Amino acid sequence: MADSYGEVNGQGHTNTNGHNGANGGTNGHREPSIYEEPFNTYRSPTTEPYEGYDKTGGTFDPVTGTYPRISRPVELIRPSYDVVVIGSGYGGAVAASRMARGKKKVCLLERGKEKWPGEFPSDILPAIGELHTTNASTDGVLGRLGKYGTRGDPTGLYHLVVGDGQNAFVGNGLGGTSLLNANVFLKADDGVLNLPIWPTELRGPEKLKDYYKRAADVLEPKKYPKDFPKLHKLETLEKQAKLMGWGDKFDRVPQTTRFEDGENSTGVYMRASTLSGQDTTGLNDGSKSTTLVNYLSDAWNWGAEMFCQCEVRYVTEAPKERGGYIVHFAWHGSKRANFTNIFYEDLMWVHAKELVFFGAGSLGTTEILLRSQKFGLQMSEDVGHGMSGNGDILAFGYNTSEYVNGMGRPDPPPNRPVGPCITGVIDCRHNLDNPLDGFVIEEGAIPAALAPFYQRMLAYLPGRVFPHNISIKGAVSHIAAAAGSRVFGPYYPEGSTEKTQCYLIMSHDSSQATMQLHKDRPLINYSGVGKSQRAKKLAGYLAKLTNLIGGTYVDSPFYAAFGEKEITVHAIGGARISNSGEGVSGGVNHKGQLFVGEGPEVHKGLVVCDGTIVPAALGVNPFATITALAERSVEKVAEDFGIEIDLQKKNVREIIKTARDDKTPGIAFTEMMDGWIHFGDDAKSLDFERATETAKSRGEYARFFLSARSWNTHNRKQDHYD
Repeated sequence: MADSYGEVNGQGHTNTNGHNGANGGTNGHREPSIYEEPFNTYRSPTTEPYEGYDKTGGTFDPVTGTYPRISRPVELIRPSYDVVVIGSGYGGAVAASRMARGKKKVCLLERGKEKWPGEFPSDILPAIGELHTTNASTDGVLGRLGKYGTRGDPTGLYHLVVGDGQNAFVGNGLGGTSLLNANVFLKADDGVLNLPIWPTELRGPEKLKDYYKRAADVLEPKKYPKDFPKLHKLETLEKQAKLMGWGDKFDRVPQTTRFEDGENSTGVYMRASTLSGQDTTGLNDGSKSTTLVNYLSDAWNWGAEMFCQCEVRYVTEAPKERGGYIVHFAWHGSKRANFTNIFYEDLMWVHAKELVFFGAGSLGTTEILLRSQKFGLQMSEDVGHGMSGNGDILAFGYNTSEYVNGMGRPDPPPNRPVGPCITGVIDCRHNLDNPLDGFVIEEGAIPAALAPFYQRMLAYLPGRVFPHNISIKGAVSHIAAAAGSRVFGPYYPEGSTEKTQCYLIMSHDSSQATMQLHKDRPLINYSGVGKSQRAKKLAGYLAKLTNLIGGTYVDSPFYAAFGEKEITVHAIGGARISNSGEGVSGGVNHKGQLFVGEGPEVHKGLVVCDGTIVPAALGVNPFATITALAERSVEKVAEDFGIEIDLQKKNVREIIKTARDDKTPGIAFTEMMDGWIHFGDDAKSLDFERATETAKSRGEYARFFLSARSWNTHNRKQDHYD
């Protein structure tokens, strides 16, 4: 019997097929045998990096409004590479860039799709189509739903993970969560870097100083220029800081947003920000310095091959005669996921001769490691422990007396720009007796996709803290503003939603969250995070800040309506750096190499290089520290393997043709055939029915899972003649 799904391939279509690791799936069969083939690059042979790409170089098509693609069709994946990188956020992108610069043959696997400016949703319906929820909870209604609470496309841009005590929001796509974050580049403070949670090789601010600089040289963070248009949400936060007596703690944040047109550090042409506030659903103006436009583009320049819609499931050691590791993945292209019963059983695979870098983010990497452990990969029992939400708190100052203008607009009016998502910070981390008491408060922008629900959410959520000693005139003004938003819409200038400040706090939590796999489903326990005294104290600060400008303090919808659950956009930990150099107190050593067990022995070629290794909450936006740690890990591991990384910038401006989308029409299909098949000396002498019965009695079952594609239907040949 056979089932098949077809699709048409045309402009912008990147769903493609790879080779099938039929014996490498979760059915417990032995590892696939690995064959070698020459690694002939699809570009002209050269020891130099290939050209950078930008609009002026001819890579942006002004007619179609599209950018070139740097990911490759999965049909073209090779069976073996020197290095395989899992994930494309800050850690994975650093590994891909540096290993490619080390003249290694690099394969990068990303679960999400490749999206460029102009392809991110700005309205609610397209955004919902990109939402994937993972039910990792054991409590309440969702806990009872189990795996049935998981919905949406796993390759969708937005991924909400619902856990016990806290939820997490992460991004999928070539660029990882950097596609959706708020771009804030702040270093961990000296007090945190001196804590005993760090091993001696990393303890103290001087140990990461050079790597912070290396990261900044690529990511190019800048503060919002003072000669740019004023931003009301930024001015409101500064006013709040002064009223609170924290005026000296206010500053503009360094951020990886471009404020002028021109090439970035890796030769990609960037546009100045239109100040739309749309960062958290994906910026379409070409100003966001995601890893796609720096580290990953640099990796592409140096020959790395990237493949999207590839969900890595687990990693195993390769047969000893071959060496290295096997990375097993499910490919979501060509509608293969429609075969739900077998999709995660018939996996594909790729061989890493030397190194595998884990860069799928705290939640993704930890899940892959735990599943790898179930398939026989030895590691420390500490893996899955020591996770943190980085002390994140989301809250709102609703219907204040100030015009805030904190809702994103795809095309904001010139006289009322929203600004980047975050532009200011009240930094309360320094000169403290206990560094764990430190925190930062930042203002935020709500994306336009959520604007239609903003008023209703803020007005009716439980747990609101109303302003004290409000006058009759003030009360009337509040009622009128709320009515204005309901009648004239969320963007009514005098309405309550345009007078709402969004708060984002990063602080410290207990860093005791855990992940485990139950029936192959991740379960995450952050229990008690939102109910801690520290969280309640910080909420009190936010309530006071709101009261000072005549507003109503409102907790996040997850906290107020779902049992005091916070939400984090900065999940970290899961295979934390050991402070003792042994697996008994961490999942990896100071280089990020995975421990074999509880002692100092490591898998030298298995390196975790993302937020998974951060040993505890940082009290600030973590991506600067994650990138610095990744730069250091990759450098140290490269030294162990004798890899020389060329860090010199070499950006040649030429027209790129190899990265352009192929505009020719094509066709593809995926088919699954299964049934009984009899092997043996008597097979030829048996008729069909007897052979079938014999196969059934012996359990001789076969399954064929195939995806095929014709790249150009104009060149296809007829299979018959008139």
